[in-house]
Amino acid sequence: MRKKDRHRLITKLLTEHEIEKQEDFVELLRNYSVEVTQATVSRDIKELKLIKVPAASGGYRYSLPAETPEDSFNRLLRLLKTACLGIDQMDKMIIVKTIPGNASAIGNLSDKCFKNELFGLLNDDDSVLMIFKEEAACLACYQRLQQYRQ
Repeated sequence: MRKKDRHRLITKLLTEHEIEKQEDFVELLRNYSVEVTQATVSRDIKELKLIKVPAASGGYRYSLPAETPEDSFNRLLRLLKTACLGIDQMDKMIIVKTIPGNASAIGNLSDKCFKNELFGLLNDDDSVLMIFKEEAACLACYQRLQQYRQ
C-alpha cells in the first residue's frame, strides 16, 4: 500500500477507534491487510502530525491536529495550481473552473478560508461559485487567488 493511501486509512481509523498506542495502529492496519512495522507507524504519526488528547475512557488517544486557517489556505493554493482551469469574477461572485472531480475539495477549502466574507458557496463536479457579502471582499479574494494561481 502506498504511503498516501496508508495515511488516509490511518485518518479513517482515528475517527472510528480510540487508538492509544502505536501498536494499536499496527494491529488495526493488519486487520486491513496492511503489514507495517511500529517504526513505520511512528513515521506516519510524525508526518500526519498526530497529537495525543484525553480519551473518553481515561488515558490518552491519538487525534488529528486542528487545522489552522493558514493550513487551509496553503492547501487551497496547492490545489488551485494543479486543478484550476480558470477563475473569473463578476460583481459579488467568483467562479472557479476545475478539472472534473476537484470542485468539491476547492469549495470546501474556499469555505474554510473565506467563511467570514462569503454569503454562500455552490459547487458541482467541475466548478465552484462563491457569492460574497460585499463586492470589495469579492475583488480582494479574486486578486489574491489570481496572484497565487500563477
